[in-house]
Amino acid sequence: MPLSGLSKVLRLSSESIEEALEAACRILLNGGIVALPTDTIYGLTTTLENSNKLYALKRRSGAKPLGIFVSSWEEIKKIADSSIVDQELLSSLLPGPVTLLFERAAALPSFFNPGVSVVGVRVPKYHFVQELSKRVGVPLAQTSANISGDTSPLSIADFEHLIPLIDLVIDGGVLGNNTAPLGSTVVDLSRPGFFHIIRPGCAEKATCQTLLKNGLEETNGDETSKL
Repeated sequence: MPLSGLSKVLRLSSESIEEALEAACRILLNGGIVALPTDTIYGLTTTLENSNKLYALKRRSGAKPLGIFVSSWEEIKKIADSSIVDQELLSSLLPGPVTLLFERAAALPSFFNPGVSVVGVRVPKYHFVQELSKRVGVPLAQTSANISGDTSPLSIADFEHLIPLIDLVIDGGVLGNNTAPLGSTVVDLSRPGFFHIIRPGCAEKATCQTLLKNGLEETNGDETSKL
């Protein structure tokens, strides 16, 4: 049977988007895991309270932090200290293929990424993810849809071996045309006035240009790296 014919796989289209959003919301609010397309690669997401399920599914070390999806850059302040960065800069980076690291806020549950002082936040430039985050109404733990260390997935065929462990798969087709898929560019912005590229990802050049244009200075990471 083709993957798109599986009962837990929903093919995303203009006609099916509402059904897909409703199904994904229902799964997430009941503690399940959803695989979904983003502006970079396919990801896995669940609520923060169920983030341990992502570690188990990916066979991921508990020492490796997870990121968070929020619906808009304005929502970041609820889980992280984004006040050290100008709002105009945030709005120029997000939505987009970047993960921004900030000091975690006191409101972020201590069980999420325990012992890690920063948190990575994503607002993908992908309507489905933004709308899903908005409808669920809480931050969502997120990571790539693969076993830790495997190639990043550009289609659901790339992680078909994981589908039995996932509650719902949103099939957005093949993402991009890159034969060497890259995840988001990860940038540490936790030190006022400075930035450090943690992972080059798919948008390093454009991200650096934006940060430098806005007066931030690049560091080698010795002063800023906390992960």
